Amino acid sequence: MKKFIITCDTNWCGTDNKFRALAESEEDLDDLAGGLAYDNFYSFFDTNDILEDLGYDSEDLTDEEIDKILDNIDESAYYYYDIEECEDDDEWNSFE
Repeated sequence: MKKFIITCDTNWCGTDNKFRALAESEEDLDDLAGGLAYDNFYSFFDTNDILEDLGYDSEDLTDEEIDKILDNIDESAYYYYDIEECEDDDEWNSFE
């Protein structure tokens, strides 16, 4: 088994998280990394940030309008991940 570090982030500063994973190859981790990135996004998700990014002011919208906008966005445009093999035990042990 190889050691990998999965870094998940969103479009906003300070929202990155790193995870350790063991696998035979990087490709084996793609689904896991995608799920972690999605969960990370939702842990920081703020409706106003996305509305602002799309050019809206939430104070000018009804709840129904906000729901309609959010139902039609591509959430995957707001989060991403990177998988890197980790051969450094200090880096591997530097976080939980």
